[in-house]
Amino acid sequence: MLIADDAAESLESEWDFMTDLEELKDAFKSGGVKSWRIMLERKCDEWKNIPLNVAVIGNSGVGKSSFINAIRCLTADDEGAADVGVTETTLEIRSYPHPDNPLLQFWDLPGVGTDEFPRSTYLADIDVDRYDFFLLMTADRFTENDTWLGNEFHKRQKKYYFVRTKIGADISNNKRAHPRTHNEEIVVKDIRESTEQHLRKNGCENVPVFLIDSYKLKKHEFEQLEYRLVEDFPKLKRSALVMSLRATSQRMIRLKVAELRSRMWMFAALSGAVAAVPVPLVSLGFDLKLVANEADVYHTQLGLDETSLKRYAKLMSCDYRQLQSAVNRHVHYKAAGVEATKKLVETLCETATSLLPSAVAEGSRFIPIIGSFIPAPISFAGTYCVLKLVLNRMESAALEVVTTAADRAANVEKSDSDSDDD
Repeated sequence: MLIADDAAESLESEWDFMTDLEELKDAFKSGGVKSWRIMLERKCDEWKNIPLNVAVIGNSGVGKSSFINAIRCLTADDEGAADVGVTETTLEIRSYPHPDNPLLQFWDLPGVGTDEFPRSTYLADIDVDRYDFFLLMTADRFTENDTWLGNEFHKRQKKYYFVRTKIGADISNNKRAHPRTHNEEIVVKDIRESTEQHLRKNGCENVPVFLIDSYKLKKHEFEQLEYRLVEDFPKLKRSALVMSLRATSQRMIRLKVAELRSRMWMFAALSGAVAAVPVPLVSLGFDLKLVANEADVYHTQLGLDETSLKRYAKLMSCDYRQLQSAVNRHVHYKAAGVEATKKLVETLCETATSLLPSAVAEGSRFIPIIGSFIPAPISFAGTYCVLKLVLNRMESAALEVVTTAADRAANVEKSDSDSDDD
C-alpha cells in the first residue's frame, strides 16, 4: 500500500487524495516516478480544461449586463464587456467569457414568456442542460413566469437562485421620496420580506434570494452571492470556479488561498527530483525555479499583478497607487522570474525565521506518506516550506488590497451621501 491509513486521513484536507489513489498506484506501477510526475503536472493545471456555464436569466433592463460585467471585474467601457442599457431587448442568447478563463462563461438569456421565448418551448430554446447554474434576475417583483421557471429547474434538480438587482436605486428613490423618514435598513428589509413572501406564495420558499447592486460590490449581498455560487457549484467544477474568479473579497481570497495550498504538496513533490538550492540563513534547500513559477501563479491568482490592481482600482473607483502601496508593504514583487523570486525568498527568510520551523515540520510530515516516490525528500520539505511562506505573505497583501479598496469605496459613498443631504 502506498499510503498508510492514518497518513491518508491527514492528507484529505490538503487534497482529495483518496479519490485518485488508484490512478497514482497505476501510474507508479507502469512508469515509476516519471509517470507519477506527469500525472501530477497534469492535475496541477486540470482546472484550466473544465468548462463552466452560468445562465443569467431576466427581462431587458433588470441589470443582467451590469452583473455579468461586475462578476468578471469589468466596467461597461472595457473590452469584452456586456452592453449596458435598458432600450434593447435580448433577442438572442449570448455568452460572455471570463477574461482570465475563457471556459468560464456567463450566458445572457432572455426572460421566459415573451413572443420569442414562450413557456412551451423555453427550456428547449435555451438548451437547459448546457448550464451548471441559473440566476433568475429582476429589478422589481418576480413574475409568475419567473417562479414557473424556478419550479421547472427544481423538478430537473438544477441549482438556481433568485437575484433582486438595483437595490441602490431603490434606496435612492426612497430617500428622495421620504427625505425626513428615510431609513436604508428598513427599505432593504421591506424589499427582502416582500420578495420572499411573493416567492413563498409561488412555491419557491426554499430557494436562496440575494439583494445586490452591481455598482456597489461591497454593499448588500453581491459578495455573498459570489461565495454561495462557489459553495453550491458541482463538486468537480468548484475548484475551477475558485481559480477563475477574481480575488475581490476577503472570502474569495481565503477560498483561493485554500485552493492554492491544497496543491502545494504536489509542487513540492515535483521538486523532489531536482537539486536543492540553499535558502540564506537556514539549512534548507528548495527548487528555486519551481517556486518562482508557482509564486507567479499566486501573485496573479490573488490579484497582485499590475493589470489586476488597475482593473480593480477602476471598478472600485480608487487610486491604483494606493493599492500598489498596500502590496508593497507586504511583498515587493513587480518583476517576474527566478531572480525576483530569489530576492523575495531571501527577504521572507530574513523576516519570518520564527515561522520556518513550523513550515518545515508541515512539509516534512508528508515525506513518510509519499517518500517512496521522491528521490530527494529534503528538497520536497524545503520547497513546501518556501511555498507556504510565499503564499502566506501574498495572502496578507491581497487582504490589505481589498480592505483598502473597501475603505475608499465607503468614503466615496459617505461623501456622496453628505452631498445629497446638503
